[in-house]
Amino acid sequence: MKKNKKKAFTLVELLAVILILAVILIIAVPQIMKTIKETKLKTMEDSARLIATNAEKDYLSQQAVNANYNATSIPCSDVAKLNDDYSSCSITYDSNGAATIKLKGASGGKFDKIKCIGTKDNMDCTEITLLPGYSDAEELLISKIGTGGLIKDDHGDLRYQGETVDNYVTFNDEVWRIIGLFDGRIKLLRNDSIGSFSWDSSVSSINSGRGINQWGPSGTYEGADLMRELNGDYLNSSLSANTLWYNGANNKKERAFDKNYVLKQEAQELIGDATWYTGAVQASGLITLANAYAAERGTKGKQCTQGTQYCNDNVTRTYTWTGKVGLIYPSDFGYASGNSNCATNISFNEAYCGTNWMTGSGVWTLSPVSDSSSSDYVWYTSTSKLGNIYVRSAYSVHPSVYLISDIQIKGSGTTSDPYIFAK
Repeated sequence: MKKNKKKAFTLVELLAVILILAVILIIAVPQIMKTIKETKLKTMEDSARLIATNAEKDYLSQQAVNANYNATSIPCSDVAKLNDDYSSCSITYDSNGAATIKLKGASGGKFDKIKCIGTKDNMDCTEITLLPGYSDAEELLISKIGTGGLIKDDHGDLRYQGETVDNYVTFNDEVWRIIGLFDGRIKLLRNDSIGSFSWDSSVSSINSGRGINQWGPSGTYEGADLMRELNGDYLNSSLSANTLWYNGANNKKERAFDKNYVLKQEAQELIGDATWYTGAVQASGLITLANAYAAERGTKGKQCTQGTQYCNDNVTRTYTWTGKVGLIYPSDFGYASGNSNCATNISFNEAYCGTNWMTGSGVWTLSPVSDSSSSDYVWYTSTSKLGNIYVRSAYSVHPSVYLISDIQIKGSGTTSDPYIFAK
């Protein structure tokens, strides 16, 4: 009786099979990974679009109840329930109620290194690719809450608070400081002044030459002198010589801006347009830091009687401005302090905010004054308190900017190891 003999694979045949499988894997694995990535991007994009749609529905619902409703932002939790797959989410509105969403996947989660920014009709979702040694800036700052002076304020934003904080940055080959993280974007402040100049000035027939406390363009008015200078000469990387800026009443323009302070092109590529709030803050009476914060985002402007000696500019006050270079808010200075006296009363002669990292004498802020003679008054910082004065005064200018959303960071924020940014 014959036994059946089973034919085994030869070594050559085994190697051929292994080679074929390897080729299949080489071809298939990248395609599988690509499909997984595209599915994640599409899933997160759908989520972001849904949040935007819900946010706009909420805006319309609020307006149906209150015709004056004009929120510029709301928490994502108002319109969506997000799980641990997401690390951050923000909603901002334009003047027509169109919502812009910024949604970011949690580190190590399902949507790790994926970020979506846009509207329901134009949503861009991308995978973040980090440079060697760099971290995602938003994630890094969130991980540092409670250390180095970084706190989460009562509005959900991150801010540096106290006298000694780790918020130093090398930016534009200069020392800058991080004010905080707002709607996923880092806000910076130049540590040193670029000079003392007027916030605004005017001809002698307008507000008696003392200037107009309206920051952005309005009607035929071009906007404050300092706004135009900071978003003109200061951003002119080809500026070849010093130029004169405004520094007194009656359109006095005799103080030189140093061309060496210009924001270099590589620094400009890291900043972007932002919505700045230009609501006026009252100077008289008791006003808390929280009320100042709300007023900056409010709709108060010129309160004086039109046609009087110091109030005849005929310029309509606006309450937001979109641009690249602005100034700090009074509330930025107050929140940097953390002093209870500062939080309780931010009014002219009463707000003793103590020493904090933002302390500086005679530094302009962005916010006008809304009292009865407010056509030409703006807030400024004065060592450990806040004050206000007419805008034709020549006070210290410390530019402030918002970085772009997709920003990378390395360093520890100390004076010896300052943060450095990259796209």
